[in-house]
Amino acid sequence: MKASGLASASIYKLYPDKRSIFFAALSQYMEQGLGRLRTRAQKKSPEAALRETLEYGALLSTGAEGERGCFTIAAASELLPGDDEVKVKVRNKFNGIKENLLNILLLGQQMKIFRTDIEAAVMAETIFMMLEGMRVYGKVSPDYQSLVKANEFIIGSVMATHTAEDREL
Repeated sequence: MKASGLASASIYKLYPDKRSIFFAALSQYMEQGLGRLRTRAQKKSPEAALRETLEYGALLSTGAEGERGCFTIAAASELLPGDDEVKVKVRNKFNGIKENLLNILLLGQQMKIFRTDIEAAVMAETIFMMLEGMRVYGKVSPDYQSLVKANEFIIGSVMATHTAEDREL
């Protein structure tokens, strides 16, 4: 309430029912998350964008943030498969994450930073599942350093390897 600057009565006048309030909050949460990912992808090199995305996922998956969990995953867990409106919102959010990861990976492949022997879409899907799994795992208070090591494994898995001959060119 404080963040919006509205009194509780104003909120209830603005939205016709609790479901509308829920969807407004869920939509804002989802847009903020996708916005952060888009900004990171636009302002950073592909490697830095991917590293920061994974690091941010680890931070959100540990401590109080991790225990609180992800609003999108909570909505999916509680309301799917029975709520088609939630299904569309969650699918769009997940597709947005995967699309941003795909764009980072495609650019990295074009720049010869990321490996090209595996389709960027396959790597994006894998990283997406890692990120979302981390958010669920966060509910049981995982060790941050363990997540950092897992992230480093993912980074190492997508980086292009260069032979001595490549480095000489």
